[in-house]
Amino acid sequence: MTKLFALTVPGIFIFANLLLSQALEPISPIVSEENAITLRHIASLRDQLTHTRMFAFENLSINDQNKTAGIINELLNRSEQNIYNLLPKGRYEWSWTGFEQPREMVAHAEELLTSLSRGIDPFAGKYSEPGGYVVDHALIKRGDVHHLIYIRGTAVTNWPEYPLFNFGHAVSTDLTNWTIKDPVLQSPEKGWDRYQVWAPYILQWKGLYYMFYTGVNDSACQAICLATSPDLYAWKRNESNPQITSGPWGLWDPNKWSDCRDPVILKDGKTFFCYYTAARMNTETGLRENCIGISSSKDLMTWKDEGFIRLTNSLSTPPESPFVLKRNDTYYMFYTSYKYGTVYLTSKNPVTGWQELPVEKMVLISGISASEIYQDENKWYISYISHQKNGLHFFEIKEMVWNEDESISILD
Repeated sequence: MTKLFALTVPGIFIFANLLLSQALEPISPIVSEENAITLRHIASLRDQLTHTRMFAFENLSINDQNKTAGIINELLNRSEQNIYNLLPKGRYEWSWTGFEQPREMVAHAEELLTSLSRGIDPFAGKYSEPGGYVVDHALIKRGDVHHLIYIRGTAVTNWPEYPLFNFGHAVSTDLTNWTIKDPVLQSPEKGWDRYQVWAPYILQWKGLYYMFYTGVNDSACQAICLATSPDLYAWKRNESNPQITSGPWGLWDPNKWSDCRDPVILKDGKTFFCYYTAARMNTETGLRENCIGISSSKDLMTWKDEGFIRLTNSLSTPPESPFVLKRNDTYYMFYTSYKYGTVYLTSKNPVTGWQELPVEKMVLISGISASEIYQDENKWYISYISHQKNGLHFFEIKEMVWNEDESISILD
């Protein structure tokens, strides 16, 4: 049976193998009185949700209605799976931590359903697919259309248990209303990134779109891979993937978890620089440290290691999702700090001389992640991922301005 799936539906084959490899605890035929009450509550909410989805609300689009309904449904699904001991056994010790217990999760779903039944979008200004979540993403404009390519996951789950097999794709003409397109770059049956794909970044060069992304192998080892497209819809993987792995200074092993992810490309003159999240061993202290790796290229195909950037504010937690741009004579690097949110630092050189700002100046927005800086005509924007309890993650975007002193302000 699995061979048939492999020939006809590669994605199902990969997912089926993953589930078979995870030992599930036996289903208990008996539930506690508290869980029985919760199960009845779940059934009642599902019935209410079915009826609510049939209403037409004056100030609520069908897309936003479906978005919220899908998230409510996934909250109820995870609650029920938890009660019946059907959650996939976690690959890591932290799997399923940070999620509420069934009763609290159902209360969360009911709160959202109450808003929805009143024609209120509880996630106004936040984009995700119905029943899904968004994290690392890329924005690029083709003609008059903005394209959003993003990690697409199932709401109320973590990536090791519900893998990220492809990228979501949505388009917009106003950066507010998004139309969902077919996913792109499905994980292959064979190749480095057969396990998962993460964190895309896209640029156009010589009439072709280049997507640099994190390819993840079965050992959860990460490396920077490349795919190209003429139109942002049909993508072809580069046969020589992966393109970049950590330099000799990096802690990188293809047989175990290794940090080499979240690429961003800066074109500076005739040179391209790739910045990515990495890790190293400090030879002076003997301690593992997180850092940002750098590679350079003249043709986007052949890459040279340029070392790493040591960030004192992010040695114990990864400085994720770096984004680098040059404005006037200054280079700006934005990244996700687990402690502070989206922060930035500056340099007069793309490789060396990076200076961390004082905490009160470096923080742009607290409690968010995976920020991108996006320029459309004469306006600048910052896009980011906002987070809510129970594994809910959304794409948001706000206008930003450069102040006269070159500091940055975010507009509400």
